Amino acid sequence: MQDESTNSLSTQRLGQVVSTRTDVLPVEYTDTLKTLQDDVPGFSGVRAKEIVSKELGQECDSVFKNFSPEPLAAASLGQVHTASYKGRKVAIKVQRAGLKELFDVDLKNLKKLAELLDKFDPKTDGADRDWVSIYEESERLLYLEIDYLNEASNCERFAQDFVDIDWVRVPEVYREVSTPRVLTMEFVDSFKLTNVKKIDELGLDRELLAKRTADAFLRQIVETAYFHCDPHPGNLCVDKSGNLVYYDFGMMDELSPNVRSGFRKFCTALFAGGPFVPDDELAVNAKMLVDGVEEAGVLARGADRLAVEKLARYFMRTFKDSQLGKKGRSIKQTVGTDLQTLTENDVFRFPSTFTFIFRSFASVDGIGKGLSDTFDIGKLAQPFIEKFTEVQKNETVAEKNLNILGKATGLNQADIYKAITSPKKIDYMERTIREMERGDLKIRVRSLENEKQLERLSLTQGKMEKLLFASLLLNLAGAATNRLLRGAGFLGAAAFGLQAFISSSKITKFDKTQEKFVATKFVGDDE
Repeated sequence: MQDESTNSLSTQRLGQVVSTRTDVLPVEYTDTLKTLQDDVPGFSGVRAKEIVSKELGQECDSVFKNFSPEPLAAASLGQVHTASYKGRKVAIKVQRAGLKELFDVDLKNLKKLAELLDKFDPKTDGADRDWVSIYEESERLLYLEIDYLNEASNCERFAQDFVDIDWVRVPEVYREVSTPRVLTMEFVDSFKLTNVKKIDELGLDRELLAKRTADAFLRQIVETAYFHCDPHPGNLCVDKSGNLVYYDFGMMDELSPNVRSGFRKFCTALFAGGPFVPDDELAVNAKMLVDGVEEAGVLARGADRLAVEKLARYFMRTFKDSQLGKKGRSIKQTVGTDLQTLTENDVFRFPSTFTFIFRSFASVDGIGKGLSDTFDIGKLAQPFIEKFTEVQKNETVAEKNLNILGKATGLNQADIYKAITSPKKIDYMERTIREMERGDLKIRVRSLENEKQLERLSLTQGKMEKLLFASLLLNLAGAATNRLLRGAGFLGAAAFGLQAFISSSKITKFDKTQEKFVATKFVGDDE
């Protein structure tokens, strides 16, 4: 029989992320949600020892000494007990019984839900979400999460990624006493980053801890491209010396080469030049940013590049202004029509990996803001990205050869690049002109305001026609002497009246949608 905590797995996982949003939710709510992080009811120590004995093929007491009868922490997938192994204190993670069977049932139901979401998600924010792909990625990661040997490999790789960072600690794995359902690791004493009272009592620098939390996250996303998907306060802690301590490596993900390259290009473009970048340089950076978004697979094929670049320039300038503490320009007046075009065409398609990046970002951002009121991951990312970009210069063989050629000829890399790419650009221009001369190239010019005027006019005309028919049928029904004819007239009038009401609702919805993007008065509106 499965325990109650096992059956509420989805709720617990959601609560773990939401509980980090101390900057959004009141303290009484986050305090309650925090209990989902590691205060899940556990199973007995006797049952845990039985599982360990079965997995290791020998009695638990013959391998471990001082096995704690009560769990140190209980989570949705298992619980942790402390013990001694060869004279060293260890943490033993023991998986709950029957998890795979539960996953088989629950994930089958979730797949049906994902298919329904793909059909009915309105996607009014312009993102073409593929819920089935997100489900499939989640399913893959969840099944990997209940394989503790996979978690052991993840832990060792993560530790290697941070081997040169002395303020990040990752527990050592003892593989000889680990199995797919039992994981034995070094015991590292720590406490939650959300325990601000204890942080202050120990005299730790909250600003520094917030910065380290952001730096560790950025290193994973930008440098190593291998990141922790679930860094909630139960998995990302701090020791008495102020070092970050990571736990629970069951959910890790790696950016594919194209996403990694595109994301780096995106970050480089966004932070290039600092907050004082001039408009002409910003326009160049916006092109690079859109190139990165396209390379990462976020931008759909056939998307209006000019509109996307204009949108990128607006958001980049707004971001730069926010770094200076300035208020950005109105989105309606600046890019309203372009934003509406992109939203209606669903040009943004986020790969499933981004779901876990956003989730990880939400956790880290929530923890950082809980530590410091002035926490801004965007500002902290500026020097990090600049330093990373500088290190990456001349990294590839081609870039090194360009640098050598530049020194020999006295030309910089930009000049050499222009010289190399100019023939290709000239050929492209020549082919484009020839297509225009032959009439093969079609240039489409859009006037979104006129299109919307006509669209609203069509809706209004449809409503008026239905009202006219309803009125006509009412008059006929009133004048009819035949009872059957009178009933049919009233019924028809009611049907057209209902359709007119629906049309009126569509017009109201249309106007509200327009209001989000542009401040427009339509023909026929009252002054």
